[in-house]
Formats: sequence, structure tokens, C-alpha cells
Amino acid sequence: MEKVVLASISGEIVLKSDRTRPRFERRLVNNIIDAFRREDVECNRVWIEAARLYVSNCKDEESVEKAVKVLSRVFGIHGVAVAHLVEYSDLNDLAERVKEIAGEWVRDKRFAVRARRSGVEPFTSLDAARVIGAALYPLSQGVDLENPEVEVFVEIRGNKACIHRGMSRGPDGLPIGVEGRAIVLFSGGLDSPAAAWMAAKRGIEVDLVHYVLASPLSIIDALRVGRKLARFWLYGYRPKLYVFDFRPVTAAIAGMVENSYAQIVLRLAMYVVAEKFALAEGYDAIYTGESVGQVSSQTLKNLYALTRARPLNVPLIRPLAGFDKEEIVSLTRRIGVYEEAAKTREYCQLARGLVATRADPDKLLREYEKIEGIVELASTRYIEIPLA
Repeated sequence: MEKVVLASISGEIVLKSDRTRPRFERRLVNNIIDAFRREDVECNRVWIEAARLYVSNCKDEESVEKAVKVLSRVFGIHGVAVAHLVEYSDLNDLAERVKEIAGEWVRDKRFAVRARRSGVEPFTSLDAARVIGAALYPLSQGVDLENPEVEVFVEIRGNKACIHRGMSRGPDGLPIGVEGRAIVLFSGGLDSPAAAWMAAKRGIEVDLVHYVLASPLSIIDALRVGRKLARFWLYGYRPKLYVFDFRPVTAAIAGMVENSYAQIVLRLAMYVVAEKFALAEGYDAIYTGESVGQVSSQTLKNLYALTRARPLNVPLIRPLAGFDKEEIVSLTRRIGVYEEAAKTREYCQLARGLVATRADPDKLLREYEKIEGIVELASTRYIEIPLA
């Protein structure tokens, strides 16, 4: 008997074609190995069999528990559990081995056996559940298939079986790296880390782009949140933060652009710089944390005007477009960055008074052209900071 970590793979990976699935699985294993290395998890064997991933050869119990926690943050994992891997000779032998392991789990409790087999065994899943349940029954308060106090899961493949008490939730999604690279416009507030997480969940290597609008202190906020996001989620590569000094741009907008268009022109300037950077560095898309109607500059009419005024040559993706603020807060809590992101300050509010909520695309372009030369200069000045 060996204690292992057992994980189920995201259904999206399982449903890929015979040509694509092996590539996704290799990337998933590589990302897990990188995660273990970065998190000092001392388990040195990771492999996939059918739709299950196994981690073994762990140094000690602590390494097993750490492996479970890390795997629950790796994109491409559906669920994860500590399991006992056993070999057996026949169904009665398997029932005895399950009894040795799960006897204490069911003692004086109502229980259910959830058996699953690969299909090559000389018995059915129902046969396995019945025989194993009969072995455990004398120790328990009885069987309750509808509302058990304890569930005993037995996953059988050939002459081996994994016994566990159920899986904790993983993030699902695709392994980071199978869908290319993107940059995320990153203030460090609540919206941008949520957008970055959503991009990474779709198998994308994300790097972050931060604009210094008024004070370089904003870099501290972006770094604090970005490093936490990278530390807990961005495995399989080395994410980076790129910092652009936008203070000359914001000064020009404040002095030259009509006040009601200031915030929208600033947003367009950010898009243009991000586009130029993405094309130069080989990124496939730009992600933002915009949510339709959340603030005046993000009304649907303004997003339309931004698209018409200066079309981009790189896809601009808004994964939070349909989220309200409560949903965004809930997501940032789930991914563990809320406390840090909530501390991020507002460093620059250009518009004074009313902000145009139905911007005219032609007027927006005219206002942007007033500061276009300064934006072009800003696009060449940035620093690169490793996050992990």
C-alpha cells in the first residue's frame, strides 16, 4: 500500500482529440513539476493514466499534504485527493484492503461506497460497491446512499485501486501554455488580477502591463498583487510585470484634451501602447479587467467608440465584461488576492465633473490625436520586473 495524491483532469482536456490531448497532458505534467519546484514539494514522480493524474514518491506526509494544496491551484486539474494505492488479487481481497484503510472512516457512521472501474476487471462497479460495502458494514451505523456521513471512493484500474474520501475542487481550465501568450493591463486593483486569472485559466501565459499615471508608488501596489497572483497560480513559466511611465501622457491629456473625454482618451492611449508592445514582443492578445457599465468610461457606447476610433491589430479580450462588482469581489476572494488588491489606491482621476458616457468615435479620435506623439514616445520606455 502506498499513499499517493490522486487528481482528476479537467473534462476539457479529456475531450480533446487523440492528437491534441497528449500535448495538453505533457504541458500539465510540466506545469505541476514547476509548481512543486517553486513550492518546495518533495514528490518526485508525476504521471497520467487515462483521466487520472498520480503523484508519488513523496518524502513525507507533509509533502503529500503540500502536493494536494498546490495541485488545487494548477489549471487543468478538476479535483484532487490524498489516496491509498493498493494492489489486489480478486474482489474479496480488494474488499479486505479497503476495510483496512477505510474501517476507521466509517466506524459508527452511515456510509456509502462509490466504486468506479476501468472496464477490464471481471466484475462491475455495482459488484465492487456491494462486496466492499458488505465488508465495511459491521463497523458502521449502516449504509445510506442518499445522505451518507462518509463516502468511500474506490477507483479500480486492473489489479490496482485507489481508495480516498473524495476530492477537493481544482480550478479546471486548460494547462497554462497551451493557448499562447497575452498581456493583461494591470493596475493591481480588484478587476485586473481577476482578468489575469481568467486568461490563465484558458491556458494562456499571461504577463502584466502596468502604467504609472501619477506616482511611481503605484508600482508597489501592482507588484504586491502581481506577485501574489504569480505565486499561487502562474505555474509553468516565469511571469513578468512591464511598467510604462505614463506620467507625460496623463499630463498632456490634462492640459490638451477636453475634460469629458479625458478618461476615455487615456484608455485609448493604454490600448495603443499595449498593442504596439504586444506586436513587438509576440503576444497574441490583450486582456483588460473592464466590465460593461461598471464606471462611466466603460459604458457600451464608450467601448464601441474606442473600437471605432482606433481599431487594434491585436485581439482585445474583456473576460469580466458580464460580471458585476460582487462577482468580481467573489472571484478575487476565491483566488486569494482580495486582501492585497483591496489595498490598491486610485492614483489618477483625470476627469473633473462629467465624463462622456456616449463618446463620438470621430471626436474621440480627434482628441486622441492631440497627444498621439507623446503616447508614441511613452510606448518605447518601460522596465521589466520578474514576478516569480
